[in-house]
Amino acid sequence: MKIHGFTASESKMVSGLVILLLAVAPQGLRAADDSPYELTTRLNLVGGTGKPTNDILGFGFILHRKLSDDWYLGLALDYSDQFDIETPNDELDIDSVSETDSVASMTMITATAERRYKLESDNWTGFWNLGVGFAEIDADNARGDVEGGGKFDIEVDADTDTVLIGGAGFLQRLGENWSARYEATVEQHFADWKITDNVSGKTDSYGDYTVTGVRLGLTYRF
Repeated sequence: MKIHGFTASESKMVSGLVILLLAVAPQGLRAADDSPYELTTRLNLVGGTGKPTNDILGFGFILHRKLSDDWYLGLALDYSDQFDIETPNDELDIDSVSETDSVASMTMITATAERRYKLESDNWTGFWNLGVGFAEIDADNARGDVEGGGKFDIEVDADTDTVLIGGAGFLQRLGENWSARYEATVEQHFADWKITDNVSGKTDSYGDYTVTGVRLGLTYRF
C-alpha cells in the first residue's frame, strides 16, 4: 500500500506499525502482570564489510508474545534510511574522479523464536534467538565523472533480500513494567543485486552478504 506523501519503503513501515498496534490494542486494558506481551523500541547499530555496504544505522520495533516461561515469539519491523552502497563503479571497473556511493534505504520484517534464561540476579535475564525475514532495499543511482572523460550513471536494482537472523544478549529490569535490552546480532542476507551503468551498458551483481552489530532497546511490558 502506497501512502500519499511517503516513499514505498516508508509506506510499508507505517502500514506495518499500524498492523502492530492493532494486534496489541485489545491487550492494552489488561494489567501488566497478566499480559504476555512486550513492546521494544530499539536502535540498530549494524554494518557489513564494505561490499556492498558498511554502516546500516536505523531503528525498529519488536513485539514479543510469551509462549511459555522460557520461550517467546517475536515480530519485528526495522528501518534504515540513507545508508551507503559503497562505490558500485568499482564493481564495473569504472574509475571515478571521486568516491561515489549509491544512497539506499532498507525496510526489514523478521519473525524470531527467543529462549530466555533466569540469571542469579533478579534484575537480569539472558536470551538468544533465531529467525527469518525479508528486507526490501530501495537505492538511488550513483552518478559521477569517469577518469579520462565521460560520465557514469549506475542503477542498483536491489529488490528484496531473504534474511536469516540470530542474536544473544541480556534484559535489565528497570521497574515493574520497564526493561533495557542489550543484544548482539548477526544477519545473513541472501541477495542478488543487479548493477547496471546506463551510459556504458556494463553490468554486474552483488551476492550474499553478512551484517553484524548491536541493538539497544527499551522494553515495556503490558
